[in-house]
Amino acid sequence: MKTIHIPIDTEWIISSSSKGDQSKWRIGNKWVKQNARGYEGQAEVLASLVLECLTFDRSNYVVYQPCTIQLTNGEQFDGCYSPGFRGTKQEVTLERLFEANFSSTDPITNKNTLSTTEKFEQLMAQVEQFTGLDVCQQIAQLFAFDALILNKDRHTNNILFVYDPKEKAWELAPIFDNGLSLLSDEKDYPPSKPLTILKRKVKAKPLNSSFTRQLALYEGSPFIDKDKLIAAIEQSPYDFSRAKDVLLSQLRDPALKHLFMEGSEAND
Repeated sequence: MKTIHIPIDTEWIISSSSKGDQSKWRIGNKWVKQNARGYEGQAEVLASLVLECLTFDRSNYVVYQPCTIQLTNGEQFDGCYSPGFRGTKQEVTLERLFEANFSSTDPITNKNTLSTTEKFEQLMAQVEQFTGLDVCQQIAQLFAFDALILNKDRHTNNILFVYDPKEKAWELAPIFDNGLSLLSDEKDYPPSKPLTILKRKVKAKPLNSSFTRQLALYEGSPFIDKDKLIAAIEQSPYDFSRAKDVLLSQLRDPALKHLFMEGSEAND
């Protein structure tokens, strides 16, 4: 595994969330982040492996690699790293996009009288109004991917757009930040408890706490090569910790069967 030495003058970024703080560093065009609640790094790397077995173009997702992080004082931590993707473009989260237009996603996402489909349609209509982009298919597909990996952290600041000020054009950013998936948060999902019990505890975001409800938004073609994914998992030299068991369990879930491409069911 690669060891990344953090230079003493590197900016140390504390990323805060409802789940606490996580240390991150930016070294050139590389982002490095430390495990904070369990095996987030392994989950990120395995999620990358999943994405490589989808029909997505490589430009549609961020690839994470495992690493050991070494500080100048000799301390070492497990984590992962990824390349930057912004370049000269400006990053704008879904939430910030609404804020920039003097609004918020809350009146949509938190309105109990709206169905999941209605929330989705209203959110996407606003996005198209703000950016000119029709990303309904891509976001619905993202929610389907989240259902597969049990990503509990797809809040409205983890859906990202990029704006090119030179071209005055918007685009949907690559899929990133999948660390709080596959039960990687060992504080919330203790390793001592069975997967079947822990999986039922995971709540989805941002439109509904039910992965099933958000999964139903995707009505497109199958996009996961299940055979390729299983082979990639088994051939990987990397120890994915419990993340591997969780993913293999998800691949056997009948509710996700329609996401798998024809001919990729041989391992059921």
